[in-house]
Amino acid sequence: MKNLLWLPPVFFILAALVSCEKRSALTHKNVVIYERYEKNEGDEEGEPGGDKADNSSVVLENDFLELSFSPGTAEIVIREKESGVVWRSSPENAAEDPAADPVTEQLMRSQFFLEYANVAGVGMTLYSGSDSVEQEAYNYEIRDNGLEVHYTVGNLTRAYQLPVAAPEARMLSFLEKMERGDRRKVEASYRLYDIDNLRPGDDKNALLSTYPDLARGRVYVMRDTTQEYMKIQIEEFFIAAGYTYDDYIEDTSRYSVSSVDEKPAFNVTIRYELDGNSLVVSAPFDKIAYRPAYPITRLGLLPFFGAGGLEDSGYLLVPDGSGALMYFNNGKNNQIPYNNNTYGWDEGLSREAVIYENRAPFPCFGIQKNGAALLCVIEEGSAYSSIRADVSGRNCSYNSVFAQFALIHGEKMDISGRSDRAVYLYERSLPEGERIAQRFIFCAEEGYVGMAKEYRSYLRNRHPELSPSVDGGVPVVVEIVGAVNKTQHRLGIPFDLPLPLTSFKEAQSMIQDFADFGWKNARIKLIGWFNGSVDHAVPSKISLIKTLGSGRDFMNLAAAARERDYGFYVEADFLFMRDNSVFDNFSLYRDAARYVSRDRIESYPYSFVWFGERTQWGKLSYLARPDYMMKLIDGFVDKATGLGVENFAFRTIGSKLAGDYNEKRLVSREASMNMQREKLSELKRKGKGVLVNTGFVYTAPYADIITDMTTGDQGFGITDEAVPFYQIALHGLVPYTGKAINLAEDYTKNLLESIASGAGLYFSFMTEEVAALQETKFRQFYANEYGKWANDAAALYKQFERDFDGLYGQEIKNHETLSPGVTVTEYDDGTLVVVNSGDDIWHYNGAAVAANNYAVIR
Repeated sequence: MKNLLWLPPVFFILAALVSCEKRSALTHKNVVIYERYEKNEGDEEGEPGGDKADNSSVVLENDFLELSFSPGTAEIVIREKESGVVWRSSPENAAEDPAADPVTEQLMRSQFFLEYANVAGVGMTLYSGSDSVEQEAYNYEIRDNGLEVHYTVGNLTRAYQLPVAAPEARMLSFLEKMERGDRRKVEASYRLYDIDNLRPGDDKNALLSTYPDLARGRVYVMRDTTQEYMKIQIEEFFIAAGYTYDDYIEDTSRYSVSSVDEKPAFNVTIRYELDGNSLVVSAPFDKIAYRPAYPITRLGLLPFFGAGGLEDSGYLLVPDGSGALMYFNNGKNNQIPYNNNTYGWDEGLSREAVIYENRAPFPCFGIQKNGAALLCVIEEGSAYSSIRADVSGRNCSYNSVFAQFALIHGEKMDISGRSDRAVYLYERSLPEGERIAQRFIFCAEEGYVGMAKEYRSYLRNRHPELSPSVDGGVPVVVEIVGAVNKTQHRLGIPFDLPLPLTSFKEAQSMIQDFADFGWKNARIKLIGWFNGSVDHAVPSKISLIKTLGSGRDFMNLAAAARERDYGFYVEADFLFMRDNSVFDNFSLYRDAARYVSRDRIESYPYSFVWFGERTQWGKLSYLARPDYMMKLIDGFVDKATGLGVENFAFRTIGSKLAGDYNEKRLVSREASMNMQREKLSELKRKGKGVLVNTGFVYTAPYADIITDMTTGDQGFGITDEAVPFYQIALHGLVPYTGKAINLAEDYTKNLLESIASGAGLYFSFMTEEVAALQETKFRQFYANEYGKWANDAAALYKQFERDFDGLYGQEIKNHETLSPGVTVTEYDDGTLVVVNSGDDIWHYNGAAVAANNYAVIR
C-alpha cells in the first residue's frame, strides 16, 4: 500500500526562492512509499493485488521478443526469439566482478540512478538497487500490455497527510466537516495555544518564534504524545474532510515544525513494453515525485543494459560527430569516459568558458556484441539527454553505454552582497505532459551499418517527408559573404559600419560563372546581406545593406539564381539578438529568455585563446524566447517573400538549442525543439525551402540540404574509430555537405572524409581580398577569396561529377574500415568508393589507391 512521506519544514524558504507567486499556486506531487508486491491490472491504486510477490519471472512477449522480469531484483532480460540472443539489464555475474568498486557495483545492480541537490548545490546519487529494491520499496504491475515498476528511492521515513500546526480558523474549516466522534478524537490530539492564556511552563518567545500567527490569533498544534496509530486515524479523518496534499504542503510550509528530520526521497516509475522488434523503456514525468528541498537533477536509465565483459567481442557506438566506435576492452583507462550532450550545450544554461563545442547531432547509441547488435533511439526527452560510455578496466570489468537526462535545472544565485554561501535556485517542477522514452531496437543486421539501416527505417517510418531522392547529381552549396561590420572612422569619429565584401552584382556574376562551369542544381546561401552585417541586428525588419547595392540589385540576384534553377537561400539568425534598439520590436524584458536564476541570458563570443567571453571584442547578444523566435520567423518570411525570396537558411536552427527557464513562461528545451520542428514543417508545407547547418536530426526531414555536417569524430581520446553512421542513415534521403572545402583546417582530410561519407561540395566565397578583414572579428573567412578559388572549385566539381554522379540519390549499402585510414563505401548499385587517407599505397580488388587519394570501382 502507499504511505505518505514527510515534506521538509524549510519548504517555505525554498518556496520563496522558487516562486514569487502565491504559495497556493504551487503544486507538488506527493512522494509515496511503495512496498514490494505484484499489482494486477484493475486493482485499486495502492492496494495489493495478491500476496507478496515471489521471485518467479514475469514475462511479456510478442512475435519477436520475450521480456523476463525478476521481482527479486527488478532486473529484466530480453530474448530475441529467432536468434536466441539474450540481452540483460545487469551483467549476469556482476556481484562476482573483482574489478568493480563499491559505487559501480551498486550501479550494475540498478535499473536507474538519480542525482539530486539542495539549495546549496550539494547533491548525491541514489541507486534503484541499493536504495529501493534492497529496501523492498517498490512494486510492479502489468498495465496496458506493459510492465510498470514503481520505485521509492531514498529515505523512507513515514509521515502523515495532516496538519502538524494550523491557525484556529483554518483548522475549524476541516473540523466542522467531521463526524462528532471523529472531531473529538482529533481535538484531543491537538492543543489550542492562546498567547494571552499560556501555562506556567510555556516559553512565550519561543512559541511566537515558531508560530508567528499566535500574535494574531489562536493556533492548533499536535501534541508530542500523539501515538502512531492515532496519527493514522487522524489522517483518515482529515482526508475524509477534504484535506488534500496541497493543503498539507501549505500547512507544512507555514511553520518550521515537523515530526521527522529532513531527508530526500523520490518516486520513479519505469515502464517496459514490447513493440515489434523493439523494447520501449519510458519514465513519465507525471510519475516522478520528489521533496521540494531536494530537486531531482539527473536520471540515468539502464546503465549496464547489454554491457560487454572481458570475454565478449564487439564495440560501443556513440554519437560522436558522424559516429564513433569504442572497442570492448580497448585499455584506454587513462582517457576520460565518453560524455556528450545531445544537441550540444543548452544555451539556456550559464557557462563560464567554451573549450570545445562537443555535440551529438542524433540521439542514438548502440552495442555490437558477439555477432548481435542493438540500437537505442531516444524518442522523447532527447533534448535533455547526454550519452555516457566507458570501457572495462577503470571501475569494473564491463563496457557500457547509456543515456542520462537533465531534469530539474538550477543556477547559482548572486547573493555575494549578503552572504558568502553558495545558494542555488531550481525550477519549480518538471515539465507537464512530458516523459523520457528510449527505444531499444534489436537489429536484423549486425554492426554499425546494420544499426544505421535500422535508424534509417525508423526515421522514414516516423517522417514520411523523408523519401528517396530522384536526383543523384552532385550537391553543391556556395556561401557568399555580403558584408561584415568593422570599426571605421568618419571625421575622426569611430563608427561600427558595414564592410562590403561581395556586392549583389558581384554575387550575380558568380552565379553566371557557376552556370558557365556547368554546375547543376547548385544552392546559393547569402549571408551578411541585411541589417548591417553577418552578425546582423534583430531580424524583425529587413534593411538591405546599401553598400552592397539597391533593392533592384538584390531582386535581380534572386532572379538570376531562379533562372538557372539554383536555390537561392538568405541566411538569418533567430536565436541570438544583437544591436537591439527601441524600434526593432525586441524587448529585453518581454522577449529575452532567462536563466533559472531569473537573470536575462546575454553573452559575448568566446575566445579561442583563453576560452572565456570576449567582452571587449565582440557583440553582446541576447537569447530570444522560443515563442518570440517563432513569431520572428513568420514576420521575416513574409518580408523576404516580398523581395522575391522563397528559400531560407537558418544559422542556429539545427546547430544550437535552448530552453527558456523564466518561471512565469517556462519553455523546456524539449518543447523548444518541438516548436522548431513544427515551424520547419510548416515552412515546408507552404513550399518554402530550408537550409540548416550541422543538421540536428529533428531538422533533417524538413531540410532541402544540410551544410557543415560533421563528417568525422570530435576527437574523444577514448574512442577508437570514426564511422559515418549518421550519413549512412540519411544518404539518398537528405543531401548534405561537410565543412566548406576552402575553410577546412586540413583540405585533404576534409575532402577525403566528404568522399568517404557521401557528402557533397560546400564553398564559402567573397570577392574582396582577405586583407580587408584585418582588424575585424571575422577571421573565419581567412580563405574566401573567390578569385583564388574559382578555377579550383570548377575543377573539383567536374571531378565529383565524373566520379560520383548518380550515387547521391542511392542508399549506402555497406561501409567498412579495411585498415586504419582506409575505408570502402558501397552503394546500392554496387559501386565501391575506396578512400586511403594513410601514408602508403593500398591495393583493393586490383585497384591501387595512392596515399591521400581515392578510387571508384564500378
